[in-house]
Amino acid sequence: APTVAPTRAPTVAGTFLCGFNTPVATGTTQYWCGMTHTNQFRTNAGRTGSTATGASGGQAGTTTDRYAYIETSSGSTGATSVLETPQLATTPLVQVLDFYYHMAGATIGNLTVQSCVGTVCTTQWMQTGAQHAAETSAWTRSSILLPATTTSVKWIATRGTSFTGDISIDTISITPGGTLPPTMSPTPPPTAPTAAPTTAP
Repeated sequence: APTVAPTRAPTVAGTFLCGFNTPVATGTTQYWCGMTHTNQFRTNAGRTGSTATGASGGQAGTTTDRYAYIETSSGSTGATSVLETPQLATTPLVQVLDFYYHMAGATIGNLTVQSCVGTVCTTQWMQTGAQHAAETSAWTRSSILLPATTTSVKWIATRGTSFTGDISIDTISITPGGTLPPTMSPTPPPTAPTAAPTTAP
């Protein structure tokens, strides 16, 4: 992901940025921008450790660009790994979450995004199965409106049935008072067709 300044305590209410490129500490917290991570989540530059799955590199497209992903070479079917932001400052404005994801592989499970208010979390977005044809496919951007009361955001990646299920995340931003890009506007529900009036013969 393009290098963005990581933050542990947002200086602007609700603002959070992470590109997984700047080490903020040594050991297991390196490159995580203050986020917590469980199970199979890790950061990487270049391709993931398995063939025919994962991204070939970070969203920015450089050889040194890092991103987060779940490594599915081990683990059980249905195992979940969680990536969660540090606590966000509340804001009176709706917040916009913007991030990129990559889901290439024959046994991709699913990726869910939840907004949390304290310990109560609500699913806002989900993708299931392969969303990209190959490791070299371009990353996909997603933008989601979050409630103003959101205190943290979770990405929950679920392992599929085999090693070809690596799921990748990159270039995260959460900003208060934003709007969705035009191409990301929610699709309105379909309008029921209106039957033509009939006339007596």
